[in-house]
Amino acid sequence: MSKRHTRRMIRNQHHINKESVIENPNELSEKLIKCLISIFLELNQASMDREGSAMAPKLTLSCMKSKGFITKTTFNCRTSTFLYNDNSSNLDPYGILPDFDGTVRDVGPYKNFIQITRSSLDTGCLSECLPAMRKLRVLMHRLCNVDLTFLTYKQKLAFWINIYNACIMHAFLEHGLPSTQAKLLAIMNKAAVNVGGIVLNALAIEHFILRHPWESNQGLTDEKETLLRHAYGLGYPEPNVTFALCRGSWSSPALRVYTPNEVVNELGRAKVEYLEASVGVTSKRKIVVPKLLQWHMRDFADDMESLLEWIYSQLPRSGSLKRVMMECLNGETRSPITKMVEIQPYEFEFRYLLAL
Repeated sequence: MSKRHTRRMIRNQHHINKESVIENPNELSEKLIKCLISIFLELNQASMDREGSAMAPKLTLSCMKSKGFITKTTFNCRTSTFLYNDNSSNLDPYGILPDFDGTVRDVGPYKNFIQITRSSLDTGCLSECLPAMRKLRVLMHRLCNVDLTFLTYKQKLAFWINIYNACIMHAFLEHGLPSTQAKLLAIMNKAAVNVGGIVLNALAIEHFILRHPWESNQGLTDEKETLLRHAYGLGYPEPNVTFALCRGSWSSPALRVYTPNEVVNELGRAKVEYLEASVGVTSKRKIVVPKLLQWHMRDFADDMESLLEWIYSQLPRSGSLKRVMMECLNGETRSPITKMVEIQPYEFEFRYLLAL
């Protein structure tokens, strides 16, 4: 074999290896989130009259080692006055209907999503999940060895959204379903995965990779945060991740699988569909805005007035919500913004809405 032929084979092999590096992480993240969804679907039984907590089995993983990036946080929000209905249909998943004119409008695609709640999870079918859980262990182990070096912005974006959501789902399987806000926060801080030899939790993924930097130090030193952003950061944040990151709580947006080629369109669709289902207008002509949007308002607007205008601009023209919002915003008896808005408190009770 000639030296020229050998060099050509080496170049071709290097090209193949590079291509596999580009594709592997995204394919792995998609397989991982799909595997977790399949486990929850198998555990999900239509036993809506069942009472009590359904605790999912724990999984033992051996690859949670090496250097770690773990951060802790707490949420500051007032006690929820929204009484979730565990037996409700998806016709009103966030409890914002009817509109001020008494009509129960179409909330869009959310009405067709699969709903998984505490009472609908049945661990009696655990034996049926054993193959999927074995597959999950294999996928989590493979995640320890991924190389994100060659990923593009879109590939990183899709990858980290999937990994964040998988991290939360896996934490529920390891630690059980939270019964209180405090337990949910504890699980959020424990939810960690090993990505390429670096252990980081869901909060680090969200705030140091997918979102703008925090204004205050919440647990990581500046040096560690800089290292993490340099190794895994997107370069610039994508505001629409607000509508993709699912904490498995009642007020979370729907859970989806994100792909590198379509991630921008998928995020845009997730945004519009969430707004259709979570924003409403009360009988007193108050516009109901979810707490999630208020938390991340600065990603979309300067203040509440411009946030309302942004919400209005994002809604489909054919939808009735856009019409009733316009009546509130442009009405002759328009109230001050402070009196026009009602913030829907964040509800921490466990639930997944699956956009399948």
